[in-house]
Amino acid sequence: MEVWEIIEYVRKQKGMSVAELCGEEVSRSVYERFVKNHADTTVSKLTYFLQRLNMGYEELRIFNYPPDTSSRKQMMKEMDLAFMSRDTNELQRIIELCEAKENMTQKEKHLVSLCKLLIARLMQEEIDVTEYEVYQYLIDAQTWTHYELILFNNCMYAFDPIFIDLLLDKALLSITMYQTSQEGKRETFRMLVNAIIHFIQNHQRGLVWKYISKLKEVHLEEDLFFERNLLLFLNGIWEMIKGNKKGQSKVKQALAICRQLGAHHHYKMNYELIQCVEEMYALDFELEESDIVK
Repeated sequence: MEVWEIIEYVRKQKGMSVAELCGEEVSRSVYERFVKNHADTTVSKLTYFLQRLNMGYEELRIFNYPPDTSSRKQMMKEMDLAFMSRDTNELQRIIELCEAKENMTQKEKHLVSLCKLLIARLMQEEIDVTEYEVYQYLIDAQTWTHYELILFNNCMYAFDPIFIDLLLDKALLSITMYQTSQEGKRETFRMLVNAIIHFIQNHQRGLVWKYISKLKEVHLEEDLFFERNLLLFLNGIWEMIKGNKKGQSKVKQALAICRQLGAHHHYKMNYELIQCVEEMYALDFELEESDIVK
């Protein structure tokens, strides 16, 4: 549905007259031209219509506006799941689905680029990020929105830690406005988590310390269970790296929560990170038999 169709549909479903919707700010003739698709409307007028209908911008997605949002978002979810499952065949399928289209959009090209990066990572191949389209796109983007944040989250591991630090400063400045929404808060949190894990794996203790502090500044509501558990997990690892054995109990507690919630993919990824940290930092988390991934 087009945006004007959504506004008119919801107005009718709520039993609101055109006069009630327009109020004193918009004339009936302007609204009628808008719903007949004879004229565009400004962001301020669209915001006004949504407020009168007691709707938010995020609810436009329910009606599949813009038209490609739902399918693209679904493919991104499938890509994430395929990566966590180490399913390179599924990642290749997504690439083929996009490339089968006669004219790929820029976002579909980015999705293909991301899938190729993830396949290269799973196959432990050497990666030259400058050859991938998402790299140049992120370099050139002067202002980031939610879309750039998602791209960065999915290909961050391929960048040099120092370069990531520079990009993070720009990203955090650009996305301040998105942190008021729960989805924006989740993506911001995920970005910082990905960066911290990357810094841990590259022995960048100074950067780990810097971004662990920033991670703690993100206010997490009580219903953000996954994020709160991940914060517990990373704090435990960081304390162990610093030599504080109390971190061990935090890590075990976080693993137990993952197991109890049936978050098998996340449990496996967390467990593999622990193994990596034990080897790289000569640590022993003293995991029991019940903690080991079968």
